[in-house]
Amino acid sequence: MHSPPTLQTLCSRLRYRHLHLLDALGRSHNMHVAAQQLNITQPAATKILQDIEDLFDLELFERLPRDMKPTEIGEFVLRFAHESLNVAGKFIEELDQMKRGGYGVVQVGVTYGAAFLLSPCIMRMKERHPRVSIRVLERTSDLLLEELKEKTLDLVIGRYTGEDQHNWFDFRDLGATRMCVVANPHHPLLKETALTLHRLMDWPWIVQPLTTPTRRLFEGTLADHGLTCPVNIVETTSIFTTLQLLQASDMLTVLPSSAVDAFVAQKLLAKLPLDFARQIEDYGVLTRRGDRPSPMTREFMEIVLELAGEEMQRSNAADT
Repeated sequence: MHSPPTLQTLCSRLRYRHLHLLDALGRSHNMHVAAQQLNITQPAATKILQDIEDLFDLELFERLPRDMKPTEIGEFVLRFAHESLNVAGKFIEELDQMKRGGYGVVQVGVTYGAAFLLSPCIMRMKERHPRVSIRVLERTSDLLLEELKEKTLDLVIGRYTGEDQHNWFDFRDLGATRMCVVANPHHPLLKETALTLHRLMDWPWIVQPLTTPTRRLFEGTLADHGLTCPVNIVETTSIFTTLQLLQASDMLTVLPSSAVDAFVAQKLLAKLPLDFARQIEDYGVLTRRGDRPSPMTREFMEIVLELAGEEMQRSNAADT
C-alpha cells in the first residue's frame, strides 16, 4: 500500500471534475446516471473514478450488480467532495455579486425560537451594507447544524443538539432562554388560578419532534412530575403552523418567552401563569471550528451578539 497523498500531490492531481463525479456518484450510486449528470460517457466516468482511487490508493465504492455502494472511507471522501463543491459554489456566487457591485452573501440558519432576533439583525446589516445578500434557512437546530457542517450555511443561531458537536463548532452564547406555556388570548385556562402541569394534560398540545431541545425539555418536565406526553398532539417544526393553530384553537405549546413577547403585546397570544422548573440550553451563534468566516459573515455575527446583548438588558430591566 502506498503512503497517503500529500497536499502538494492533491493540489496537482485532484480536479473539480473529480469532485463533481464523486458527488454525483454519492447521490445516485449509479455510474450511468452520474455520467449523464456530468454530460460525459460512462467509460470516461469510469476512468475518472479509477484515477481518483489510484490517487488515494483506496477503493471508494463497492461494485455491486445493480449499483455502487460507498465504502466507509469512501463516505468520508464523498463528504469532502460535497463540502468542497459547496464552498466553490458559494465562491462563484459571491464573486458574481461583487463584480456587480454587491458585498457577497451571508447564509444564516436560525431555529424558529430564535427567529425573533433575526429581523432586527438583518435590518441593521442592510443599513450598513444595502447590497449584501442574506439568505435565511429556518429549521430545527439538529438539521441546521448538519447544513453548517456541510458548508451550505455560514452560521447558525441555535444550540448544540449532540454531545460531540463542540468538536465541530464554535459557540458564542446569546444568553439564557426562558420557556413558557402559550395559548390563544381567550383560552379557558387563563381564567383559572393555581394552574398545575397535571391540569394542562387534558388539553391538546403542539409539540416539536423528539430530536429537538424544546421537546426534550417538555418531556423532561413531564417526567419530573410523573407525567407522560399527552396523547392529543400535533407535531411540527413550523412556527407559522404553530401560531396559526394557537390562534384558531384551544391548543397549548411551549415556546421561548422572547419569541412570543411581541404577539402577547398585540394580544394575539397569551402566556399561562405556569413556571418551568427546567430551563432549556442557551441560544448561541455557531460557526464551523477552524473556518475563517468572510468579512460580511463576521460583521453579521457581531450584530447578532450586539443586539442579543441589548435584548437581554431590556429583559433584565423588565424583571426588576
